[in-house]
Amino acid sequence: MDSHTHLLMLDVSPEEAVREAAEAGVGAVVNVGTGVEDSREGARLASRMPNVYSAVGIHPHNAGEHSTAALEALAGLAAEPGVVALGEVGLDYYRARWPREAQRALFEEVVSLANDLRMPLVIHSRRAFDDTMDVLKGARGPVVLHCFEGGEREIREASERGYYLGLAGNVTYRGSETARFVHLIDPERLLVETDAPYLSPQPVRGRPNVPKNVVHTARFVAQRLGVGGEELATRTARNARDVFRLPLEL
Repeated sequence: MDSHTHLLMLDVSPEEAVREAAEAGVGAVVNVGTGVEDSREGARLASRMPNVYSAVGIHPHNAGEHSTAALEALAGLAAEPGVVALGEVGLDYYRARWPREAQRALFEEVVSLANDLRMPLVIHSRRAFDDTMDVLKGARGPVVLHCFEGGEREIREASERGYYLGLAGNVTYRGSETARFVHLIDPERLLVETDAPYLSPQPVRGRPNVPKNVVHTARFVAQRLGVGGEELATRTARNARDVFRLPLEL
């Protein structure tokens, strides 16, 4: 299962991407919103496409969308069929397209909204781990740290809180700190994802990413853990089903 992808940003249609993923053995995908409008379209995809689910949120790159009306729109979309989480939301100090204070204000409000709606959160955190974890002290529901790229300290801290860690194609790159310590991740909190069209895993690096490529990341992680690929696929799909409360039979 691809637990985090952006079907509306791909070079191919969502239908083609999902079909190709299914042919590769990827049974379901979670499409993730980055702003109100693409969250709205993502909710439409989830309502009409089998085995497609969506999260609705405002990426920190789009923190300028933060308003009462935008938050009300997310709350309304959260009630739509197939919408399973709020996100992605969080902090990005690497690109820093908006001031940290603006990013944090949005982040805190979406955490509060997730608490009210009793929905999981999908978190974007880049070069902002400590501040991200500080804001997440207020979260009362499940948390997914998407595209996780921390080392030993970050894995241990996230694990102590019971957060889910989503590993994307960058874990397969040479020098990945996360790859060195992947054995420390709680097997019941491990997810694999593409973040397509970004972060193509090493075997297809240099090409736009698509949901079917999650199999490369899963294979890499399975080898690191010394488990079979099918076992890892079943485990991560089960974890995604549990955190997002998906109607999947595994």
